[in-house]
Amino acid sequence: MEEPEVDLSLIAFDHEELRVFWDLARFHAKLNAAPTYFGPTTLESVPPPAWAYGETPEESDAFVAQVLADEKGSTTAAEADYAGELPQSGVLSILCDGSGVPRALVEVTEVDVAGDEVVESFKVVYQA
Repeated sequence: MEEPEVDLSLIAFDHEELRVFWDLARFHAKLNAAPTYFGPTTLESVPPPAWAYGETPEESDAFVAQVLADEKGSTTAAEADYAGELPQSGVLSILCDGSGVPRALVEVTEVDVAGDEVVESFKVVYQA
């Protein structure tokens, strides 16, 4: 029996599994190392954006598997897709598989613009 195709743009990334992943990721990546008397930082309180790469769940799953194996990855997209807000080095995000399950916390390491394309490189900071 073939799995039904899922529109990745319809996946709700604000769910309990994502919150649990973020709690573990920020602990293992030592993002909550400030003493408690300073209070929670914005990074501790607000999880980074979550995303999946690919046009099908299978493509997303293959991308995630490659990223986890190499502990790094890159994406290429049209500059127009960024609406004038290019990613910055050091920014964190949560990479999800084709089902919307969070699989890795990644950090942007480099952003290159060539013509009208943007190549965003990142490294895995934590993986589930």
